[in-house]
Amino acid sequence: MTSPELTDSVITQGRALVQAVEALGTVDIQDPFERAVAELFQAAYERRLMEIVESTPPWIAEQILSAFEHAEDLPPALRMTCNAAALPH
Repeated sequence: MTSPELTDSVITQGRALVQAVEALGTVDIQDPFERAVAELFQAAYERRLMEIVESTPPWIAEQILSAFEHAEDLPPALRMTCNAAALPH
């Protein structure tokens, strides 16, 4: 994979994780077991997203995190990463 293809792939994967985190955060799940599973998936997706964002240049992290519709609703660790990505480097 060439560098532009790799960059596009990382951004695409990151944005898909953003969408998954947001979707799992908005679904109203009544069953305790299903809610626990959804929270587990959300935590895993957030962790993977953090790994991607922390290992990429700031401009790529900004491209990925800009997919969040409501940054104020993010978990604190991702919110801090969003703010850091917006800072000039």
